[in-house]
Amino acid sequence: MDLVGMLEAVPATVWGFLVGSLITVIGVALTNASNTKRLRLQHAHEREIAERTRDLSMRRDVYLGAFDAIATGMTMVGNFGELDVPFQDLMRSYMGKAAAMGKVTIVGEEDTIRAVADFEQALTGAFIRLSAQRNGVDQQYKRLNALAEKIARCEAEQERLERTIEEGEDPGGGTRRLLEHERRRGEALRAEERSIEAVFTPALMQLIRSTMEEVGALDRLVAPVIRCVRGELGLSFDETFYVRLVEAGHAERAKHFEGFLQHAAANA
Repeated sequence: MDLVGMLEAVPATVWGFLVGSLITVIGVALTNASNTKRLRLQHAHEREIAERTRDLSMRRDVYLGAFDAIATGMTMVGNFGELDVPFQDLMRSYMGKAAAMGKVTIVGEEDTIRAVADFEQALTGAFIRLSAQRNGVDQQYKRLNALAEKIARCEAEQERLERTIEEGEDPGGGTRRLLEHERRRGEALRAEERSIEAVFTPALMQLIRSTMEEVGALDRLVAPVIRCVRGELGLSFDETFYVRLVEAGHAERAKHFEGFLQHAAANA
């Protein structure tokens, strides 16, 4: 029997079964191919999401460290008028975190890097200007502290001599002469103290005013940094509103400070 005859001898029901099976196999194959493609696309999408998540997480950590350094730097500038805080302590608080801003150059986009660099340059400028201004005020402050110690010792000596005289232990009058000497010395020390205070107090007030102005200028430079960072993280930011809010806050603090100076001058 030839091939044609063999095929013709196959019952129709068998042909129906074979065709149906073939269609099923083709359908399964097409479904598997579709599922494979969908899974491949899904895995690619999941990898993309995972990579994006890792990238955002890394950027977030770097930027949080950078903003911590920015806040510390601005606090350092704001504390330049705190003469009881040693200069080395001011610097140490910032230098321990300054390196965090350098990491922005690794993960940040160009606009972000530029905004952070502008802030760093402004911070350095503020540091140099305020350092020179604080140096003169600090010298006067140290002189006043030294004078205060001398005046305290002088007053203690006067009290001792007065007790000696009251107890009748000054037969030759030498103690009384020493007391007069200490009184004149005390008056001279207090006169020197008043002379230094006349220069020191206005200089200190100007230093505090300068720190407030420098912090205000730095605060305005933070706005572009926030805008760039939030843009990279996919977050919106109204820079105009932020700047307006910051400027209003600094204007209010300046108003309170000038009011304090006027009140102090009126009651001097």
